[in-house]
Amino acid sequence: MGEEEDIMAGIKEIAEKAGVSISTVSYALNNSDKITKETRARILKIADELHYTPNLAGRSLKKQKTKVVEMYVPDFGGYFYGHLLAGVAEVLKNNGYELIVASGGKQSRAFISQGLVDGAIILDPTFPNDLIKELAEEGNKLVLMDRKLELPLVSHVLLDNEKGAKEAVDALIETGTEVFAILTGPSTSYDGKKRLEAALAEFQLKDNQTVVVIPCDFTIEGGEKAAAKIAKMKSRDIGVFALNDEMAFGLYRGLKQYKLVPGRDVKVVGYDNDLLGQYLTPQLATVDYSKHQWGKKTAEVLLEMIENDVTRNEIVTTKLIRRDSLKI
Repeated sequence: MGEEEDIMAGIKEIAEKAGVSISTVSYALNNSDKITKETRARILKIADELHYTPNLAGRSLKKQKTKVVEMYVPDFGGYFYGHLLAGVAEVLKNNGYELIVASGGKQSRAFISQGLVDGAIILDPTFPNDLIKELAEEGNKLVLMDRKLELPLVSHVLLDNEKGAKEAVDALIETGTEVFAILTGPSTSYDGKKRLEAALAEFQLKDNQTVVVIPCDFTIEGGEKAAAKIAKMKSRDIGVFALNDEMAFGLYRGLKQYKLVPGRDVKVVGYDNDLLGQYLTPQLATVDYSKHQWGKKTAEVLLEMIENDVTRNEIVTTKLIRRDSLKI
């Protein structure tokens, strides 16, 4: 049995024997008034029969807030995470909380159930859905930035990926181009999936268009490889929607090898408004949103959960920035 499963096993076994939810067991073990005295007594008796030993450090920390929040991300590199984390940290600091950041791994995920943090922000596709459900049912405060789960005890702060993707596609269509390519993100990316779904739905409104989906990975190298496939397309008037800016940067570099010019031979729209896009030639059209504000809003939602026990969902708006890579 792995570490995460071991953490939850005792409570789950008590819940099964008592015929109640994991959260009800958690209430009983923490002497909460959210359940009746009779239910608490029955659960504690079962826990005693099963020789359940709670994590004393975790229980004591849960009774007195740690004033620490953990954020889970797949990595720390690049423009994207720097601005996002700065937004989160700003709100937390202003409210007397500290931020720790983790990149994968069972040990850091165990901080939540052990009560070492007051709540967590999840922007990591490797974080299991089943574990999120278990942690939420146990009473932990969680905000998701990278997926939508139908869980009433979890908050979400997500990008309006659909609006951004539709605006990008409409802008490409306006150029008069009829041959299009979409550079996708990794299959694990919620944002990438939503952008792709919305883009395809928008393209399908036009019967005279050809749309090619090129599997990619949100990296500069992936965009450069995609340029070779685009160069083999017969048309020399192509519209490309890169589902993030890094792939668009790689595409620019790759197209040069085939003497194709962005904005003339290939219309390009990216997503994320990475700072570098303003310094390309031609400047990159892209879908913009404030990473700093996304981080701030997420931290605000989590603090409301921690301090007021309120869950809510928020959408971060996006908008298209037109630049010369869309030049008609």
